[in-house]
Amino acid sequence: MTKKRLGRRIRLFVLVLLPLMLAIALPIFALVYAGGVVEIWWYQSLGLGFYFWQRLLYSYVVFAVLTTFFFFFFYLNFRLAARYMRIKPLAPKKVLLRFRRKAKQAKPRHALSLGASTERPRGSARLLHWLILGLHHLSLLVALVLAVVLAAPLYRRWEETLLFLFAPRAGLVDPVYGHDISYYLFALPLFRTMLFEVFFAFGVLLTILGIIYYLQFQALKKRGLNIAAGAKRHLSVIIALMFCVGIVEWMFQRHALLYTDSHTPLFFGAGYTEMNIVLPLIWSAMIMLVILGASLIWSLNTRRGLSLVVVSATLLAITVGLRYWDAIPAMVQDYMVEPDELARQEPYIRDNITATLDAFGLAEVETRPYRVPATASADRAPEDLDAAGLRNIPVWDRDMLIDVYREMQEIRSYYRFLSVNTDRYTIDGRYQQVFLAARELDFDRLPKDSQNWVNRWFRYTHGYGAVMSPAAQFGEEAKEWYLKDMPPRSEYGLTIEEPGIYYGMQDLYDVIAPNALGEISYPGQTGVVQDDYRANTGIPIDGWFRRAIFALYYRDYKLFFTTAIQPDSQILIRRNVPSTIRVVTPFLELDSDPYLVVTPGHLYWIIDAYTLSDRYPYAEPVNRNVGKHPDHWMASPIAKEFNYIRNSVKIVVDAYTGEMDYYLADPDDPIARAYQRMYPGLLKDMEQFPDALRAHIRYPQDLFSTQMSVYAKYHQTDPAVFYGQEDRWMFPQISRRGDTKTLLPYYVTLNLIDRSQFEHLLLAPMNPKGRDNMRAFAVVSSDAPNYGRIIVYSLPTGMLVLGLSQIDALIEQDSKIAEQFTLWGRGGAEIKRGKLILILIDDVITYVQPVYLQAAHGVKIPQLKRVIVSQGGKVAMAPSLEEAVAALREGQRQRAEKARKRTVTAPPPQPASSEPASTTPERLSGGRRPNASSASGPTPD
Repeated sequence: MTKKRLGRRIRLFVLVLLPLMLAIALPIFALVYAGGVVEIWWYQSLGLGFYFWQRLLYSYVVFAVLTTFFFFFFYLNFRLAARYMRIKPLAPKKVLLRFRRKAKQAKPRHALSLGASTERPRGSARLLHWLILGLHHLSLLVALVLAVVLAAPLYRRWEETLLFLFAPRAGLVDPVYGHDISYYLFALPLFRTMLFEVFFAFGVLLTILGIIYYLQFQALKKRGLNIAAGAKRHLSVIIALMFCVGIVEWMFQRHALLYTDSHTPLFFGAGYTEMNIVLPLIWSAMIMLVILGASLIWSLNTRRGLSLVVVSATLLAITVGLRYWDAIPAMVQDYMVEPDELARQEPYIRDNITATLDAFGLAEVETRPYRVPATASADRAPEDLDAAGLRNIPVWDRDMLIDVYREMQEIRSYYRFLSVNTDRYTIDGRYQQVFLAARELDFDRLPKDSQNWVNRWFRYTHGYGAVMSPAAQFGEEAKEWYLKDMPPRSEYGLTIEEPGIYYGMQDLYDVIAPNALGEISYPGQTGVVQDDYRANTGIPIDGWFRRAIFALYYRDYKLFFTTAIQPDSQILIRRNVPSTIRVVTPFLELDSDPYLVVTPGHLYWIIDAYTLSDRYPYAEPVNRNVGKHPDHWMASPIAKEFNYIRNSVKIVVDAYTGEMDYYLADPDDPIARAYQRMYPGLLKDMEQFPDALRAHIRYPQDLFSTQMSVYAKYHQTDPAVFYGQEDRWMFPQISRRGDTKTLLPYYVTLNLIDRSQFEHLLLAPMNPKGRDNMRAFAVVSSDAPNYGRIIVYSLPTGMLVLGLSQIDALIEQDSKIAEQFTLWGRGGAEIKRGKLILILIDDVITYVQPVYLQAAHGVKIPQLKRVIVSQGGKVAMAPSLEEAVAALREGQRQRAEKARKRTVTAPPPQPASSEPASTTPERLSGGRRPNASSASGPTPD
């Protein structure tokens, strides 16, 4: 090529190709770079910059370590193979000269260990030539490619690798092999994955070297030569290591037996068949694998013993076939286990019960017998009612209350109440249960002509304030508010210094605040009140560089040119609290019900987070068959299959600033402790939990629902009782107009655990499986010092206690209630019956159901009209809970008085007569047949 032609090509590249490449590459690079920069800025704004770099560095470190390991594994083996092939290293220049010479010469020279030759190699010799040349000169590249391919699957599981490295001991051991539970949670799944990768690496290496050594052997055999002894030793070591990997995998299969599900639905885990048939077969397979490996290596090096290899392989195949042949366990189950199943499976059932209770935090459940009569004492006067207890009964239904909040307190179309939370506050010196909700911004509810770019970025930036009302209320009275309106006002001393809600449950748009246009805060007396964001937790957007980055990030050039941005302006992004937490800590499972807390300073969100695992040995998983069998008894609101759960983390998010703090609520959880070690500074100790929020910590509803779903079967701790499943429970179900609803645990404020104080409790009624009467009810406290203490009140097995569906039927059949409903219906009102709940009033099992009226057309604001109360199968409806309970007691008093009068006026018994007693009915009844009115005992009303 002449210098003139070379110059033209250089100019063509500089003037045409280079600008074109830059025009394509620079925008792509800028967009990728903008996204990465914004991500870093966002983590720094949360105070989690170090955590961001930790996660990023951890993933690359794991990938680099694994890639390096596999690289040296392949490279050193390739170099060792090249040494045994007796190839002399060539400099890169000589390699290039050799290829050029080959292109020019018809018969090139080949300086290989096969000997110099003036003829072009043909067939297998030619293939061998290229393989050997590639093995020597491309070993670096081949080893690197293979290392990256093998490390990629493990890179995707980098967090599991680090959990294994940071995991502490759990302090519990499995009942079969005696390993700490941490081994099963962290080590076993990772070891099996790595074992597969290592076995695959050995297989690839053995294939490459086997082909090369075999081709060399064939070439040398023609010349009467033999392959080097080192090559045989090399292959022997690789084969031996492959067999070692296989033996270790079979050892891990012993541990995997603890996850057997062949005995479900009776119990989960290994049983008699696995421990006495399958486990010996696994040991036999391991022994046969050792024999096969030794005989194969011996035969490879001595060219003898082929028959031993064949026999060993045959026995191994038979053993493995028996291990995986389903007919063997089935025959053992049919002919050995089932004829005496309880005796043979008893120790394994016991292990399953113990492990499941431990895995779901149910090992320390306290059981108390409930011996109080189902009806209150008739001599109790209405004024003797426990006023504090009645004041905390939630007669309002959350599903109905949300409509009241929306109609009466949203005030503007762009505000929205998403959900109602329940909590407890001290109001006027009284500890009582309340409902509350946050008034969040919903920009999409603005009129279409107001949904412009300026309003979206600068004007409508946040929600404002909260509302709070008591859980109890008299019927036909105006709604009582503890906190209402904008700005928030209260007649009970509640104040909020900073009521703005910039971070909430709504999918909020990213905004810029403060800004030169002013933010709409709330509607005032003389117009809209504007306010400015006063925190510094957003991402600063001042400066042309940051504007350019965000303009690229959002693909919005207006952000670069707008004049509404001030020097102190910040951009607030990712303002949906649950979504943000999932981005920051994807390894935590979040509760489905985040709740709001009102403090004198700010509004806060508290979110419960769980650590889950499906690797707890012998513990039965939940959600395992829910998809196949919707009525499966073990189900959880958490949409995953798992057999271990802990509420290990409490997350607090400031609704105004967006600051997030993670607190380690369960230091005994090995998974949470491993994350705390892995990310120092992320999980704070509960001693640092803010005092203003500590009183509002509550036991999560999803967790308790999961626990009671498990406990419904595993409260039967005696293997004989468990085997018979005579006392399995279920959550109550109520069917109304073809719609069946399951009553999950709900919050109440009662003094069930400690009689001297009221506590915020979760209460769960439980029915016998397939029946409608009540069998037990469970409570768990949300208040210290009883937080997390689960108590199950067991009802007498021989006593009928009406369940919720039965009480619901009694309400439907009550003539007075039906008459009142009919009367209301004639007036055009729509009748809504709220959720039927179980509570205890003065230790008496009581059922409460609110009744609401709302307009059939137009604006629908549910109004609490009546409260239905049932005790002992009797039903009363009144405007208030107190009046309904008093009516029940008055009715009971009247029935008792009637029974007493009948007893007093009954004729005295006749003296015994000496004449023979007649057996005719006339003789017994004084000439008349007995009827119901003459029977002894109280007459049913």
